[in-house]
Order: sequence, then C-alpha cells, then structure tokens
Amino acid sequence: MKKLRERVVVTLALALCIAFMLPGLCASAENIGTYPVGEEMGWITFYESRLPIINCVLNSGYLPSNVEMYWDENGVYLTGVPETMGSFVAEYYVFTDEGVSPAYVSFTVGAEATPVPNQNIVITKSPTGEHVEVGGTAKFVARAQNAERIVWRIVSNDTTNTVKAADAPQYFPGLQVSGLDSATLVLGNIPQSMDGWRVEAQFWNGNKHAESYGAEITIVDGNGVPVRQAVTPTPAPIITPAPTFVPPSLSGNDLPVDSEARTANIMIQPQGVELLPGENYTLSVIATSPNNGTLSYQWYSAATNNRSAALPISGASDASYTINQTDGTAYYWVAVWNTRDGARSQAVYSDAAQVTIVVPATPTPIPTPTPTPTPAPRPATPSNISFQLVLFGIIGVLALVALIGVVIYLRADAKQKAAEEEEEKRK
Repeated sequence: MKKLRERVVVTLALALCIAFMLPGLCASAENIGTYPVGEEMGWITFYESRLPIINCVLNSGYLPSNVEMYWDENGVYLTGVPETMGSFVAEYYVFTDEGVSPAYVSFTVGAEATPVPNQNIVITKSPTGEHVEVGGTAKFVARAQNAERIVWRIVSNDTTNTVKAADAPQYFPGLQVSGLDSATLVLGNIPQSMDGWRVEAQFWNGNKHAESYGAEITIVDGNGVPVRQAVTPTPAPIITPAPTFVPPSLSGNDLPVDSEARTANIMIQPQGVELLPGENYTLSVIATSPNNGTLSYQWYSAATNNRSAALPISGASDASYTINQTDGTAYYWVAVWNTRDGARSQAVYSDAAQVTIVVPATPTPIPTPTPTPTPAPRPATPSNISFQLVLFGIIGVLALVALIGVVIYLRADAKQKAAEEEEEKRK
C-alpha cells in the first residue's frame, strides 16, 4: 500500500511538472532589435510556420504608433515607421489546421539618429584637356575633398547640351566609357563628333554639389594638328532670325549678355499642379552653373501655353515663386542666367508649368451609418508583459528540473524493486 501511494504521488508530480513546463518554456519572445523613432523599420519576419496560416490575431500587448502586423500563409511580419519610443512586447495567436500557437515579438524604439552635417566640397583637381586622334583613348582625372560620389558629364562646346558620361554612348555611337564611379574617367574609340566637347566632374555630398572646370577634347590628325585648324570652314548662309521675345534686364544684374558666356543648366524643371481655390503652391527650379558662376532668375506667366506671350512677374526673381492665382489656368516659365567674371550668359528657359484652379463639385450627401460598437482593447503594458514572460520562463526551468528529478527517482525505484524481487526468488 505504501508503494502504491508513493507511485500515485510521483505520477501526480510528473503531471504537474509537465503542465508547468510547457507554458514556461514556450514563453519566449522573438527580439527583433532596436529601431530609431521616425525611421522605416523595413519588413521583418518574426514568426514562420511549416503549415499554412489561416488567421493571426493579437492576444496581448501592443505596438507603437504607425507600426502594423501583417501575415500570410507562411509567416507573421512587422513593418512601419515607429512614432513612439519605448520597449514593446506583443503576443499573437497563430491559427493553422493543427490548432493555435503563440507568437511573441519584442523590440525597442530608441531616439532618432542624429544626422551628420554635410561638409563643404573642396575640389582639389579638375580634369585637363586631351588631344586625341579619331578612335583614340583619353583619360580625365578629378578629385575633391568631402565628396561622397562623383558624376562625370560631357558638355558641348556652346554649353547648350549636357550629357551624363554614362549615357554618352547613346549620343556618340561606338564610344567606350569606363571609370564612371571613380576619380579617373576613360573614354575610348572617341569619334570626331566629340571635337570641342568638354569633360566635367560633378561632386556630391548629400544635397550639396560642386562642378570642376571643363577639360576640352581636341581631335587631331596623324601629325598632331587639330582638325578644326586644318579644315577651312565654309561660310554659313546669312539668315535673318525671326523676332523673339527679349526679357527685360533683371534688377541688380544689368550686365550685357555675352554670347560666349557659358549658360546655366536646368537640372529639375518646375512642375505644374491642380489646386483647389485658396490653396497655395510654390513653383521651384534647380539649376547649376557650369563654371561656378552666379545664377539669377526671373519668372514669367501667360494665359496660354505660348512663351512669347509671357510677361515678367514683378519681384519674382528667385529660384522659387509662390503663385497668387485664384481661378482658371495659367502657364509659368523661369529664365536662368549664369554670370561669371563680369560676363552674363544668355537666358535658359524652363519648360512650361501649367497651374489650374479646380472648383470641386458639390458632393451628394451620404447617409451616416450607425456605428458598430468596438470592444475595448485589452490593457497591457510592456513592463507587465515582460514580467510575465520572465516569470513563466523561470517556472518552466524549475518544472524541467523537477521533471528530471522525478525521472531519476522512478528509475532508482524500479532498480530497487527489481533487486527486492530477485532477493525474494533466492529465498
């Protein structure tokens, strides 16, 4: 009878150990790390399933603002831009054909990363001009301090066309280009059509950039004589140009226009928009100087898409202009001049930006639906959830130790019983 009672007690202890061990050992959270507040977390997988997932719901805990959970048949994910700092733990129930499994996730949202200020770019070497025969190769070297990347460009002799070196083979068939992301640009199989074009290096650091001086490509014959000097130019026919719109001189920049001065390059055009009455909108243009000159601007407007009919806007002489249009459709242009060493270039005009004021139609009233009451969320705090996880983990470990002790006891008891039975047989 005593042996029977002992076996019953051991069996109950074994059952209790297993009951406490399973939830304790399962109470672990997948920590996905620390993320700065206000920055994209990416797409994070914190639970994967060997069986197709049919549903996933939140059981306890919560996520920071603007972070959401998604799931598909393969796993459970988090993504978003956290807006709240702190430590977060959440438990989800994952449903498959075999039942329900818990999925825990924990992470920390820290302070916003401090941006590193951009340093001024200092060009230490500009490329130098090269004399090359048709089909030959030329190298151009440029360096700068505090530059994160380099963009090589090729500019026509009259500065009206600018081509990225990466796109140059499309404009000069057969041209070979290498070293685009390095300080040394190599042009091979140079055609005669590149005679007089200049190679420039544009250095970037964040949103700051600086251009080097241009290095001219001079095509020479087999004796090293420039082709432009060896060929007798044919007089061009005299053509009387049609009258064009001449903009007025800018305030503070009354220098005469020098046709030989290098013109500005418009990198980003002003963009049109549709606005509601009373809305504000600012047109802007981004332009660069090919020789580190000073840029000046003037905005124009017209009721039709005809630049020759455009009139200058008083006081609109910056790179941006906030419109005061109240109705209808209007078109806007900006002219950009480049001034260096007392020489002002010809104007370069932007594309037309169409701005339309749209009067919204009167909406048809929609009946307001009766709101469906939403159950209040289950309150939980990260600190309480973390305490529960630690508590269950400790209980699980203790239960596992107790289970091992019970198994050892049962094996010892079985050996003792076998020895007693053997002793009785001998008697």
